[in-house]
This record gives sequence, C-alpha cells and structure tokens, in this order.
Amino acid sequence: SAAVQAVLERLEGELVVIRNSGYVSYFLIVADFVAYGRSQGIACVARGSAAGSLVTYLLDIANVDPIRYGLLFERFLNPERVSPPDIDIDFADDRRADVIEYVRQKYGNQCVSQIITFGTMGAKSVIRDVGRVMGLSYGDCDRLAKMIPADLKLGGKEDEQYGGSLLKKAIHVIPELKQACETEEVTRELVDTAMVLEDLSRNASVHAAGVVIGPEPLVNLLPLKQDESGTLVTQYAMGPVGELGLLKMDFLGLKTLTVIRNVCEMVRETRGQAIDIDRIPLDDQSTYDLLNKGNTVGVFQLESGGMRDLCRKFEISSIEHITALVALYRPGPMELIPDFIKRRHGEVAIEYPHPLLEPIARETYGVLVYQEQVMQAAQVLAGYTLGGADVLRRAMGKKKKEEMAKQRAIFVKGAREKNQIPERKANEIFDLLEEFAGYGFNKSHAAAYALVAYQTAYLKANYPVEFLAAMMTNDMGSTDKLAVVLAEAAAMGVEVLPPDVNEGQAFFWPSAKAGQQGIRFGLAAIKGVGEVAVQSIIAARQAGGPFSRLEDLCARVDTRTVNRRVLEALIKCGACDCLGETRASLFARVERALARGSSIAADRIRGQASLFGMMEETPSSSSAKPSPEGLPEWPQHELLAAEKELLGFYVTGHPLTPYAPILEKYLLHDSQTAKELPPRTLTRTGGMIAAVQQGMSKKSGKPYAMITLEDLKGTMSLLCFNENYDKYRELLTVGTALGVIGEVSNEEDRPKIFPQELFRLEEAPRRFTNQVHLRLFTAHLTPDRIEAARDLVAAHRGKCPLFLCLRTPGGEAVFIETHQNFAVTPSLELQKAADALFGEETYYVEVNTALPERQKRWGRRNGDDSGGE
Repeated sequence: SAAVQAVLERLEGELVVIRNSGYVSYFLIVADFVAYGRSQGIACVARGSAAGSLVTYLLDIANVDPIRYGLLFERFLNPERVSPPDIDIDFADDRRADVIEYVRQKYGNQCVSQIITFGTMGAKSVIRDVGRVMGLSYGDCDRLAKMIPADLKLGGKEDEQYGGSLLKKAIHVIPELKQACETEEVTRELVDTAMVLEDLSRNASVHAAGVVIGPEPLVNLLPLKQDESGTLVTQYAMGPVGELGLLKMDFLGLKTLTVIRNVCEMVRETRGQAIDIDRIPLDDQSTYDLLNKGNTVGVFQLESGGMRDLCRKFEISSIEHITALVALYRPGPMELIPDFIKRRHGEVAIEYPHPLLEPIARETYGVLVYQEQVMQAAQVLAGYTLGGADVLRRAMGKKKKEEMAKQRAIFVKGAREKNQIPERKANEIFDLLEEFAGYGFNKSHAAAYALVAYQTAYLKANYPVEFLAAMMTNDMGSTDKLAVVLAEAAAMGVEVLPPDVNEGQAFFWPSAKAGQQGIRFGLAAIKGVGEVAVQSIIAARQAGGPFSRLEDLCARVDTRTVNRRVLEALIKCGACDCLGETRASLFARVERALARGSSIAADRIRGQASLFGMMEETPSSSSAKPSPEGLPEWPQHELLAAEKELLGFYVTGHPLTPYAPILEKYLLHDSQTAKELPPRTLTRTGGMIAAVQQGMSKKSGKPYAMITLEDLKGTMSLLCFNENYDKYRELLTVGTALGVIGEVSNEEDRPKIFPQELFRLEEAPRRFTNQVHLRLFTAHLTPDRIEAARDLVAAHRGKCPLFLCLRTPGGEAVFIETHQNFAVTPSLELQKAADALFGEETYYVEVNTALPERQKRWGRRNGDDSGGE
C-alpha cells in the first residue's frame, strides 16, 4: 500500500543519511548497550530528538513510534547540516552504573571514561567564601549572600553591559546591597574581591551522565585522571571532548523508570500478573479519568500543582494531549495555555493563517506547539526541504538578524512560487512562525516523556497499592516527599500499616493481611536499622517461619548486625508488636534476649547443644509463652513520639486524633480541600505545628516564621510575619494544636496560609459554637437522669445557649430553649460527658461558619516577601 511504501522510503532515506554521515557504528554501539540493559531488566527510554528516528525505533533504542506521533528524523540528524547525533538514554537510576560497567567491559577499561565537570564560584557562594577567608562571621556573610537573587534578568543591552556577572548586576539593582557597599568598608572590600573571583572554577567533579568511548586507549587522545575509586575521568569537560571528535553520550538516571519496574515486579509477585509496560493499552479510560481528576501525585511530568490544575481543566483523552501539555507547561509557552484550553473545548474558533497549515496544526487546535510543526509549515508553504526547514528553525531560535533576513527572503520567494502566496501574507506567516519557533518544543522529547507519563498514570489507576508502595520506596530517603505520597495513599483509601518483623520486606510492600488494600512500611525505612540487619531478619524468617517471641528472634538472627541499637529501634517503632507483648515489656528484655541469642549462636558455631537441650524446646518453638507479668504499655504520646522519631511519621495513631471532632465540626477546610480553593479565599483551618523555620525578611529586616502545619490528611504551610508574628509568637512552637483564620494561596504543591488570626485548637468550640443541643429520648428521662443532666450543665456553665431536644419513640422531636442560667461552655469534655451519660450523638452543636472581614495582606500589598514567598 501507499502507506507501507512511504514508511519504507523514509527508512531507506534515514539509512542513507546515517551511512553517508559515518554514524553507523554509533547507532550500533547505542543499540548494543540498550539491548544489554533491557536483557538485564534495566528499564530505559530514549529522550530528545532521537525518538524521531524510525531507525532508533526499529533498533529498540526508542520506544515511541515516530510514524504514529508524526516525529521527524531531520530534527535529529539533518542531512543538509550534518552534526554528531545526540542519543540520550534514561536508565532506571539504581541500575545506571551497571550499564556503564558493561560498556567498560565491552570496549575496554582504558577506552571508556566518564567526563569531568567544573563547579564555578557563583555570586552567592563567592560572597560566602571570600567572607570566610576575611574572617567575617557566618551571619555577616549570610546577610550579604541573601541580598543576591538566584537569577536577575534585566533584558537585552543591560544584561550585556554587566558581562553576565550576577554580582555586578545585583550591586546596581538591589538597593540594600548597593547601600551596604557604599557605607560599609569591609563589605566593599569583600564585594570587590568577589567580583574578580566570580565564575572562576571552584572544584572538579564527575559529570552526572557524560561518558566518552574511544577507538584506542584514551590516554593517547586526551588527558585523564582517576577519581577516588580509581575510575578514569577526563580532564577535559564535555565541550572540548566533543570538539576532539570523540564519541560522547549521556547515560542518565531516571527514578520514574525504577518505580515502573518495581511496580511491575510487585504485581508479578503479589498478583501473578505479567505487565509488558510497552504494550499496555493507550486508551484505558480509568487512566484518563485519573488524569482528568487531577490525581497525578507520582505521575511523571504531571504532578506539580499547576499541572494537576491544567489536567482538570483540559480533559485529557489521548497521548497526544499529554504530549501537548508537556510541551506547553514551560516558561514562555505557558501564556498560550488559556487560549489552548478554550480551543480544546470549542469556546474559541480555531483559525489557521493559511489552509495548508490545517493538517499540520489540527492536532494542537491551530497552535504551533512543536518545533517539528514549524519545520513542516516551512516545507508545505515555501517548499523547504525538511533539512532546510531545520536550518530555518535554528535561525529563528537564535534570532540573528542577517541570517533571519536571508531566510525571510527564501521563505517569501518559495511561498510565492509554490503556493502563489502574496508577499505581504507570506511575511505575516513568517512572523508567526518566528514567534512560535521561540516557544516551540521538541515534539520527539515531549512524546517520549508523555508515554512515560501515561505509563505511570496507568499503573496508578490500575494497580494503586503497588504503585504507591513503589513511590514510597523511591522517596523513603526524603521525609517531605514521602509525606506527600502517604497523604495521597490516605486520600485514595489505602492504609499504610506499621513495620512488622513477621511480614515486612526491606522496602514498602503490599500487605497480604490487608487484602491488597494496605501497604506495609518498609523495614529499611526505619532510622537506625540498616539494610544488612533487615536482610538478616528476612533470611531468618524465610528459613524458620515467623518469630514467636523476642528471644526467638534474637536466637535466629545475626546479633552482630541486629544489635541492641537496631532491636530497640524495631521495638520502639512497633515492628515487634506482632510478638504479642507491650513495647515496654519487649524493650525491658532486649539485653537479656540478645545475650541468650549470642550464646545460642556461639554454641551453634561450636556444634554443641545446650546442657538442657534434651529437656527444653528449641528456641523457635511457637509454644514458648511470654511471662504473664508483662509491663504496662508506655503512654500513648510516648509511643507516637517514638514512631515519629524513627519512621518520620505517625503510623498507628496521631496526636491530633483527640481533636478529630473539632477538626471535623469547626474547621471549614483541611489540607486536602484547601488545595481546591481559588486564590485569596478566606478560610478557617488548623492542625498541629510539625516544624517552625525562623528567619529575617530580606526586605523589611523583621523576623518571620514559616510553619509546617500538619492535620490528619496532610500538611500546609503557614507564613507568619510583621504584627502577626509579634502577636502570636508564643503559639508558634512544635506540637501546638493550632487553629487558623487566613487566606489560602495554592501557587505551590501544598496550600500556603497567610494568617489573619491564630488560636489554640481547643478554644474552637467556645469561640465558634452558636448553640448546644442535648438530644434526649423521653422514654429514658427518669428523675435521676434529669438531675444528672442538670449537674452536667452546672459543671460546664458559660455563655452559649443550651437547647434540649426531646425525642419521642415515634421519631418526633420537641426543642426547648433553656433559661440563660443554663447556658454552657462548649468543649470536648462536655461532649464526652454528655455522650457517656446518655449515649453517643447526644451532644450536638450548631457551628458559626461566618468569617471575619478580610484584613489587609501586608506581605503582598506592601511588597514584603518576608523571605518565604
């Protein structure tokens, strides 16, 4: 057929270019180590323009079909301007080193080297370094360094005037720094020295991805050095290595590929299902439902707050949609997004500057999102070859006037000769293409990453427990990232169970006891418990079955690795609760159990039996019973504090649990629902202070506090400064249960609250209750119970009106407003006492949901970022 013939012609055309350019061996080398990686179960994906080549797809280097997605080979290897192709490969980050080692073995250790990279003295770091040499205090250096912004773009000639020096620009633009240089002699000397040193090389390290392969020992071709482990490293950086004509390539590590592999392995082990991730259906409705709900935590490229909101608004229904969003959600093209969404939903008419552009831009609703579309437009409208169109695209990107004038003349002439497009219209289209070329993104790269995004969304939608477990394992080194995944698990109704020596694996794993609806906390995630100790525990359990008691565990593991420190950590975090005793009892017996275990191990090594071995049961016998005189359990707050210390989270409970009725009845939003609020919405929320970061505002010079507020569903940020900081300073301590009235900002991944008022959470019932009702059944109202009700009210007198709701057996209710002498003070104590006397749900409150008038937002309106924005 014509379609098959077109594919064959394209394939032959690519092969001709590859042969003529002399890069056949390059493609075969890449295909070889990618094939090795796949054979070893190492997930990999080609990124960048290499995905646009049919040859790379057929060699199994790339996993994106360039025919289906309309990708162009010329964007990768231009036959009219041949330059070395760049095939960047992402590998599962925990196996990347294995592939590099394979390349060393394949081509020879002396012929393969990693590439050096040089760290330079940035504006902030050079200030701190010079200040330290001058003997200034850390505080003085830090004060000056914080005056310098991370980036400072003045635009055009002004940037050129300062020669790219951030420090020079900052001195002229930042008033505080300029004043410090003019009035402080030491500061002026420091800055003068720093300007000389700025951007000089400070240190050398190994490039994160770069590897060079030579046809002979590299020592014959360029200078080398050895790093601390003895591995060869070039003394030339990436640029000079390429200029020498040596074969250099990037071996990149991508955590998402590790997550995908781990999910597939878990599904195979727990469900007996094999997932071929490159063959999953691309029309799975549950996947698109998940994306369109914005449930994209953990979904590659789509998990930021802004991207989640974009997914909800856009209504994704194809891989092509994901590709477009990946390309658009960047500085610059982001301004096209509102119009793009309106076109998607038919709110704005889709118009094309010329009818010939419709087939090219139909997929993106008339907006040229990709560089490849600009190239195709030049080909169709003005007769460019695709190679020539790539030259045009590059010229548009660099915006060189002489080259642009030359290309404009070629375009206008070609448009007139090929399609009879008038000169004025051709110039208009050229201007439009130039604008889009500045925004345009490499479609091959976007498509490759969109496919990975879809794969992660598919796994999350169809195998949520395994996906979340893999995400937790991936992020267990970062408490902040792990907290986000734990909150997502709670939102999806997946229970995270505490660690368990009788069931837990080294990493987070689906729990068989929870019917595939729970995740068991990984033993290796416990602080102070290393992987060696964990493997000893798992090996002993697999060899002899579950542990029956503490002494049994100590007798069967290697007590050199599962030592006292490890055992105490396991007990305190709840991993030994399965042994049937209180943590207090287990903790008290650690030393004795370890001594006995060490003794048994020593006897085992010597091949001796215990003197009473004939009379006693083996240490692993499940019939051994713990002593009946067990110690009482530690207080609840101590148990939870130990979990927080060792796991980083509360797993078996939460200090806020006693406040749950207040959180439910009196607060208007929590950390999850606050994410959905429009900017500057005033709300009432609250939680427990988990962390307080103090600082000084770089603009006002006044103190501020950035508070992490944790509730039962997640975390929020609280920024307290100026008069609010002074007014509520005493409340800002870790562990305080806090209520907040303030404005919500959702510009980041978690809500940020600008407080208008702070109060202790236990004060909420007294402050926000309009009425208290006692719901009483008339059938149960004996004189004694009426007397008890009066005594209860007398013990909680206050100013809140009390109503008696008398309910008959037939379901009718009569409300009686009591005299003001019986007004009460609403509280959790009153609720508990009333429910204890008359049964659950006796106590009912009518809550005041009105909010005070909005106060002036000092931080935003007076331009004070307070260091936290």
